[in-house]
Amino acid sequence: MDSIKLVIWDLDETFWNGTLSEEGVHVIAENVNLVKLLTKRGIINSIVSKNNFADAKSKLQEIGVWEYFIFPTIAWEGKGKLVKSVIEKCQLRPINVLFLDDNHLNLEEAKFYNNGLHVEAPFFISEIRNHHAFKGKDDASHSRLNHYKILERKYVDKSEMHNNEEFLNASGICIQYIHNLSDHTERLHELLNRTNQLNYTKKRLEPDEVENLIVDGNLDNKLIKVTDNYGDYGIVGFYSFDLKTNSLQHFVFSCRIINLGIEQFVYAILGFPNINIVPEVAIQLTSSKPDWVSVIDGTSLKLEASDIEKSDYKILFKGECNLFQMLYYLNDYSCTVIKESNYNGENNFVVNREHTQMLIDSKVLPQKQMDYLVEKIPFIDKKSYCSRVFTEEYDILVYSLLMDIVQEVYEHKKIDLKIPFGNNNRNLTDQNTWDALIKYYKKSNCEGFDLEFLKDFSKEFKHKGKISIKDFKRNLSFIRNNIPMHIPIVFLNSSEVNFSAEWESYSVNRSIEMNLALDEFIEHTPNCFLVDIRKYVKKSTEVTYGMNRYKRHTYKQLAQDLIEILQNINTVKIKKKWIALTPFIDFLRPLYRSIRSAFLGMKRSDRIKYNKGE
Repeated sequence: MDSIKLVIWDLDETFWNGTLSEEGVHVIAENVNLVKLLTKRGIINSIVSKNNFADAKSKLQEIGVWEYFIFPTIAWEGKGKLVKSVIEKCQLRPINVLFLDDNHLNLEEAKFYNNGLHVEAPFFISEIRNHHAFKGKDDASHSRLNHYKILERKYVDKSEMHNNEEFLNASGICIQYIHNLSDHTERLHELLNRTNQLNYTKKRLEPDEVENLIVDGNLDNKLIKVTDNYGDYGIVGFYSFDLKTNSLQHFVFSCRIINLGIEQFVYAILGFPNINIVPEVAIQLTSSKPDWVSVIDGTSLKLEASDIEKSDYKILFKGECNLFQMLYYLNDYSCTVIKESNYNGENNFVVNREHTQMLIDSKVLPQKQMDYLVEKIPFIDKKSYCSRVFTEEYDILVYSLLMDIVQEVYEHKKIDLKIPFGNNNRNLTDQNTWDALIKYYKKSNCEGFDLEFLKDFSKEFKHKGKISIKDFKRNLSFIRNNIPMHIPIVFLNSSEVNFSAEWESYSVNRSIEMNLALDEFIEHTPNCFLVDIRKYVKKSTEVTYGMNRYKRHTYKQLAQDLIEILQNINTVKIKKKWIALTPFIDFLRPLYRSIRSAFLGMKRSDRIKYNKGE
């Protein structure tokens, strides 16, 4: 046993004493503390247990340890395949995983399905704390746990997609090149020496060699940062490109971005240079270029349009990033979609700039007040009030109003200034919530959110609650009156179903009230339309990770309603691409399948001859 990155726990007679479904259980405090200790060392914990999921989750929440487990798999099924599934979801190798169980048959079954897996009975637990394989590294901020929580959310969304490429296209994957490596030498050294699965050259360097590498004028050296709609993965890649020999000296990526296509995209951008690949690597490089990855310039505040095929018809979409799954279905239509959504801010806060108050302030807020907010408020940065809505030409605005439904509003005590922020009914000015809030944002690696900030904020701002119906309607009128009347606005409302989880709990009555206000506004305001989510989301089983996170077929239905609205507006000419070829393509599809099946049925040697034209 060398280096363990994941510990998978059985529950009954392993994590705790007793059987949950029978006589009840007795918590083993040492095991609870060990899970937390391993997390601080950057080692992840999961569960594979034969139990009732709801009962086990409730007990682990009661203990206060549920949030420390990723991909918990609790079901009355054989454990071998369940362990295999957890390891695959975590994108790890069995050799870096330990499975703990009191039943030797379960251990043998797990080994059978997972070659190289380490298995141990509960007596081994007492050795883990001081065992060299569980040394890990300092991760008091739980950054590794947070990254795996992102993977959990992605797995839920991906399961609702038609295929993997559709999911990747809807994920908003972006890379940013970091040119100044001297500020990140420790991370660079870590990537080169600790990464294996996507380390294509496997050249290990000492710290002084890293310093020499950085200053070598013959090499193009860049670190790579990755973000998507689910979060910020941080610095996860590095390449060193020899300009003279057109070859890669180093090409390495963290396993946390495996299956995103980042390594292939960068390789293609560099022009498919020479590289001496040292086996084994998890993903082979090819001559393809993923089209779902884009490059952002971290030094620029300019807001770029999406990479969707350009045309004369422009749709400006303003709304939360999960609705990108709806926009995906517009790819078949001749239009340009410009996205304006939430993003990861300078201090690692998720900045939601979709609230009507934020949008109005992008037009009317004095520069002096804007500078004051950027300086004093950690969840506001220079990009927070950047919007195209009042400044650029476009043909239609598609606007989701979810943030008005869920966010809290704070008003300055001396000047006319309002800030929407946060979710889940958290109040920044309530001292009783401060400890939990500080812990929550520290866990998310957000900077500047501490006790001193909360005290200063409470002195200057008062909590107003969520935006009132009166102010909501007034804001809608302002937006409509300040956009040329010939430009249609298509609004999206909220679902009205009950959903409650650790991370989300909202009042259905609030959604109903706000939706009715929006209905009334649209009814009495010209050139305004509605894509009505209530038509398709009528019960809690039709949402996934939250009240307003839907299953794949729902996003498709919403997209179809949007397209129908666009086509019914007299001034709109939105057509499906290559529509004249569609019958021909449908005719060819069965022929292609039969040829492909016949080809794959050939012997390998015959296929090689066929490809060579022999």
